[in-house]
Amino acid sequence: MNTKKYWAIARLVGIGWYVGICIGFGAWAGLWADNRLGLSPMLTLAGIAIGLVVALAGMIRMLMAVLRYVSESD
Repeated sequence: MNTKKYWAIARLVGIGWYVGICIGFGAWAGLWADNRLGLSPMLTLAGIAIGLVVALAGMIRMLMAVLRYVSESD
């Protein structure tokens, strides 16, 4: 395998971590806010939704960068 393929694989693994962290942090922040304000489960669901939106937007940007890099000729 050449360096370009290793770079692409590493970036794809990083994208997976990014998505998981965004959704996990959104859920955690919503749960924390629910415990503080007593609005369970509304803020947890809102945190998950915000995490999903942020994860989707970031994932699209990162995937476009990977595809551009891989499609470039050597």
